[in-house]
Amino acid sequence: MNGSKVNLRAFESEDMKELHHWLNDADSIALVGRVPRTYEETVHHVEKKRKNGDLVLAIENEELELIGWTFLQNIEYEHGRASIGILIAPEYRGHGYAGMAMKKMIDIGFKQLRLNKIYLTTRGINERAIGLYQKTGFIIEGQLRNHAFSDGQYYDTYFMGILASEWKG
Repeated sequence: MNGSKVNLRAFESEDMKELHHWLNDADSIALVGRVPRTYEETVHHVEKKRKNGDLVLAIENEELELIGWTFLQNIEYEHGRASIGILIAPEYRGHGYAGMAMKKMIDIGFKQLRLNKIYLTTRGINERAIGLYQKTGFIIEGQLRNHAFSDGQYYDTYFMGILASEWKG
């Protein structure tokens, strides 16, 4: 799955330490709205995803440095849908890697897994992510008002999706 700037590969056990660091980054916590995780909780989180049949991949840059992870979860083949998620290491954000990795993962979902729809949820305060998702082709399908609580405040949650017929790849 090589590309011009990113490569997706299997997420390995030795990647866990970096993932733990990224998940506990202050911006990641604020934008996703959860509490910090211990290393053991991170390992359990990844193991649970694997047991559930989620497709979990590491993201590498052109120098083959680990810079993030992406996944398709809640894969329902009978309905042709799955949810996508991505997290880029703080020091690599804003360089276009997330968009490239998302496109590769969406390609896998539509072309290899033969899904009809890929969806996600995101906080209304995460304007950078919403912009990325819209640029990638996702459409806001719904808004859940004051749905998430983080840092003493309630925020809207957006439900976004893209269909295989809309994907330009």
